[in-house]
Amino acid sequence: MIKPEDKELLINQIETHVGERPLFYLKFCSKESYAIDVVNGNLYGNTPEFFRLLEQESGEQGQGDKFELLNIIETQNVIILDPDTKDVLFTAPSGQLKIEFATDKTIPIVSFVGISLRDMELFDFDYEHAEFRFPFTGEERKSIKDNFGDFCTIISARELEEKIKKYCNAVGAEYVFDKVIYCPQNTIQRIKSFNNGDKERFLYKNKAFEYQREYRLAIAIEIPNDHFIRLGKMDSAKVFATEEICNFGFSLKYKTVKNEEL
Repeated sequence: MIKPEDKELLINQIETHVGERPLFYLKFCSKESYAIDVVNGNLYGNTPEFFRLLEQESGEQGQGDKFELLNIIETQNVIILDPDTKDVLFTAPSGQLKIEFATDKTIPIVSFVGISLRDMELFDFDYEHAEFRFPFTGEERKSIKDNFGDFCTIISARELEEKIKKYCNAVGAEYVFDKVIYCPQNTIQRIKSFNNGDKERFLYKNKAFEYQREYRLAIAIEIPNDHFIRLGKMDSAKVFATEEICNFGFSLKYKTVKNEEL
């Protein structure tokens, strides 16, 4: 059994070389042809409105989220005044007030699962090597397969990040690509990010989705007619069956020295 303090020490040492961001991005697909699209750098995106309607129509949380990119405010006897005359324009009883940016309706979103070194399971290690495996349990694999598909494309994180940066620079578009923040709907920071129009507003989701380990890409362009963001072929990308990902991992070899040799 690997002691937690030993694992922490080893990961801290390796992170000084590889960093804390994901080493791999995973894209789960319902068909093998969709997974091959990802290998070819063709990322299929959808708008926030699509994901809202998906849950509303199915009645199930998963790919869909009825609160996607909405600022939900619980109201109590709302009174809206004219700022100049102070006349009452309208009132509303207690309930929910839903606010969204009109431009967000057409912005493409693409989701990945991000796996950092710290996310991975330290399966085995000694003074010469460390073996890491993907952290998915049997139950998680089944949930992912049921909700997102039988196939998984695994991509080197650095390659995907560079291709996204190159694409957005070429089209002159601002973008955000980072880890989703799972929190309650009315967290202060979440509300501020939305009210200020920060691009980070795309990164907030409710805690019910925390199991997804999502890293989200949102690009400030109107979604293409065919929904594809075309980045160019991913040299590092490989397609696997979703059920196989628990066996995926990597091994690091290194040399350790005694303190007096440092």
